[in-house]
Amino acid sequence: MTIEEALRWAIRDELPKRRADAPIRGPVPPAMHAMWRAGVFGGPIDNWSREPGMPAALGDPHPDAITIEAHLQVLGETLQRASEGSAVCPLDLLDYPIQMELRGKADLGVMTSKAMHATPAWLMTCAIRGTCPDVGGGPECEPAKSENGKITLWRTIQTPCGTGPDGKPWFTTHDAASISKGDDRDQGLFCKLAWTRTGCEVVEEQLRYAFWHAALVYLVPALQFLTSIEVVEPKAVAAPWLEPASEERVPLPNMRPVRHVDLSARRPVARRAPPRRNPPARKIDPRNWTPPSEKQA
Repeated sequence: MTIEEALRWAIRDELPKRRADAPIRGPVPPAMHAMWRAGVFGGPIDNWSREPGMPAALGDPHPDAITIEAHLQVLGETLQRASEGSAVCPLDLLDYPIQMELRGKADLGVMTSKAMHATPAWLMTCAIRGTCPDVGGGPECEPAKSENGKITLWRTIQTPCGTGPDGKPWFTTHDAASISKGDDRDQGLFCKLAWTRTGCEVVEEQLRYAFWHAALVYLVPALQFLTSIEVVEPKAVAAPWLEPASEERVPLPNMRPVRHVDLSARRPVARRAPPRRNPPARKIDPRNWTPPSEKQA
């Protein structure tokens, strides 16, 4: 299995078999009546020993799944301490081409610490869903719009404010809202941009994906001593923002036997009968109409 399939098998298929039959007890002495004991929690509590769909006949979790859980727990605790600065991060991110120049004035240390702190949760979530952290494209922007939902046009206006020591005139500039005329007077109009996806968000997603992928690579050699499965390198690419993953879907072969039909032995197809016409509508002349009560027997 790939490391993604191994985590999915352990977390989703095996570990939910583990049942905890210990009853839920509150801070109430056992001599109290059961009705008052349930009131400590605000109402009755269902103490289920297992999740629906996991009957006791399935047995206990596989020993390899318990081993995978132990490695995940140790890695998660190490990353939590590393994000706080009390431990060294065991993951290697040197081979991941993260576009740090897009972060602007954001603190790289804070962004790295937040991504490192969220890595254990992303390992569990992606393993259950069978997906990977989402990484979009680059920064995105759109024309800034006014309150009525239309694009606002601007024009740079220069105002003279005297001359300089060398005799050249000085100007002050400011942007003022303008309206398009549809002719040559529109020259010089521009629209301002509103960033819908900033570079800081791009770097955050790349850091999150890099830590998730580096954690998978770190777990592969640690899980080489399992008894029933062999864990191989992750299937996900290291940098999808540079090398988008594309899978070629090959159509399944047709397994039905070839059937040869002799067209000369086939009977001609009968012609379809013409549709049945509706009967003509009955017409009653009101001049000749007689009530039923006045009709003669």
